[in-house]
This record gives sequence, structure tokens and C-alpha cells, in this order.
Amino acid sequence: MMKKSLATAVALLVSTSALISTSAMAANSVQQTVDAPAKNINQVLEMTDTQTRIQQLSYMAQDQNQSIENRTGALQELASYPSQNALVAVARGLKDQNPEVREASIIGSSPYQLEHRWALVSPLLSDTDSMVRHSATSNLVRDYNTLDKEQKAQIEQPVAELITFLESQESEKFQLLFADVLRWHNEWDKAETIYLELINTHQKDPQVWLSYADNFRAQNKDQQAVEVLDRGLKNVPDNAAMHYSKSLTLVRLEDKAAAAKEIEVAAELAKDNSYYWYLNGVLQEELDIDKSTKSFEKAYLISGSPEQLYAVCDIYVRYGNDKTDDCLSELGKVAPDYVIEQLKEKRVAPSS
Repeated sequence: MMKKSLATAVALLVSTSALISTSAMAANSVQQTVDAPAKNINQVLEMTDTQTRIQQLSYMAQDQNQSIENRTGALQELASYPSQNALVAVARGLKDQNPEVREASIIGSSPYQLEHRWALVSPLLSDTDSMVRHSATSNLVRDYNTLDKEQKAQIEQPVAELITFLESQESEKFQLLFADVLRWHNEWDKAETIYLELINTHQKDPQVWLSYADNFRAQNKDQQAVEVLDRGLKNVPDNAAMHYSKSLTLVRLEDKAAAAKEIEVAAELAKDNSYYWYLNGVLQEELDIDKSTKSFEKAYLISGSPEQLYAVCDIYVRYGNDKTDDCLSELGKVAPDYVIEQLKEKRVAPSS
């Protein structure tokens, strides 16, 4: 099962951003217990409360008594729920003796900032298992242009090995990953040839459209990227990731109103993606402060992360929200005093 997960990782490796800062997040954390551990991954996925789902997934991922299928499934699902619990589970999974668990943990690490992913994942570039090496390479090469000279030197041989492997694979998902690796490695013309072939045969696959659009974005051809996404949305209109990608591209084109509309659609379609709701809060602020505030609040309710609690308090203090004191009190439990003082300096009186 997990031998196919390198291809499945495509959906997680494209068009995702660093969702939250994770510095010092996992250093002294311990596995969180749950009152009634789920018996299998499907049972967890049926849970409607997001925080409960995150706790159950994190617990299952680390539970040595669970089947490998349940553990790997939980680790892959955690990529959709970046949080302290998720990061702890992923960090431990990357050191697991089972290569399937290590590979699933690489997928689970995909939402986090490069600084932290590199520290966690780069040791697996020389893993004894070839599929783990390939997954680690595809996870890190997507940030190739952000890597420093030493990091680029370290990843070149694994990239060459990955390209050689992908050239011999015929399935759509491996071909898509092949094109993505070429794109991340700045080989855009070669990548476009493969994307065009995939679009001709897989028009209902949103990831093909997302990747092809990103090939233009990588070359600063943002208008062409929007045109590709519009074509894709005619085929797959209810895909949250495509609306999200279009929103980011419209921001680069400085069309903030249209970008806000697209990210709102993405957030509503995805429902429990905290980052989409956070971005909706950012983009709606100049257009509708009430909608912006509610979006920040929803992002925090979903993730529970200190960074998104800070965003809630920040919008409160700058617009005189009646709940400002309560928010600052809650943030004060996890943030340094100087952070609270800086927020208080921005404070305006509540509107009457």
C-alpha cells in the first residue's frame, strides 16, 4: 500500500504553503492521551469535531499497537491538520523503524516551514529504503530555490536518483510527480511537455491543473497561471485547492478583491482547513472587518495554534473588539510578556 504513497504525496506537495511557524513546538512535548482511542483510521475520519480528530490521528500515528495501515493512514491525514500534536507525531514517525511509517511521516510533514522540514526530513535523503529516499527528496526539492548552497549540494544526487526512477514509471501520478520535480528543479520547458500530455488525458484531475498553473507561476507568468486555473475550474468547479491557488495568484497580480472572493470559496469548500480561514481573514480585512474577524476566529478554533490565537488578538486590539481582554488573557498563557505589550500598544477603544 505505501509503495504507492510517493505518488499520492503529489496532492500534498503542490500549492501548499508553510501553514504555521513551528519553532520549539515539539521540543518537550509528550504524546497526548485520549479517553477512547479509535480502533481504525476510518473511525477517526468520521469524527466531526476537528480537535478530536487531530488528537485521535496523532495518538493513532504513535500507537505501536495499531496496524501499520492505521498508523500510516493517520500520518498522511495529519498533513491536513498542522498543529503541535500533529508535529510531534510526524517527528517521531520519521525515526520509526518501519519504512512505511517513515514515508507516511514525510507526507505528514509537508505543511510545515522549510526550516523545520529540512531539519526533520533531510536525514532521510540517505535512508536505506529507496522509496523513503524518493519521498524525502520530493518533499524538499519543492523548495529548491529557497535552499542555500550547501543544501542544494546535498540534494542534487537524490534529485538525480529520483528523476531516473520517475522516468521509468508510466502511471499518471508518477508522471505528474516527474513533471513537478522538473518544475521544482527549474526545468520548466521539460515539465510543461509532460503537463500538456496529462491535461489531454486527465482533465478531471485537479492536481494536474494545479501543477500546470504552478509551472507558470514559477516563471512569474501569473496571468497565464490564472487562465490555466480558470480552465481547470470549468472541469472541477468545487475543488478548494484550485480556488486557493487562484487566490494566491490574484494576490500576486494585485487583484485583492478577486483574491478575497476565491479564498473565501476555498475556505468554505474545505471547511476545516485552518490556513484557508486564516488567509480569508487577512484578505477580507480591507473589505469586511466582521467577515475577517470571524475567519480568524474560525482558524483558531480549528487549529488551536498560538500563532492563530495571536492573529485573533491582533484583529481584536486594532478594531476595539469587546473580547480583546479575554483574548489577551488567553494568549498570555502561551506568549511572552513582550508580545502582549506590543499588542496592547496597538489597542484602540471599543466602538460604541
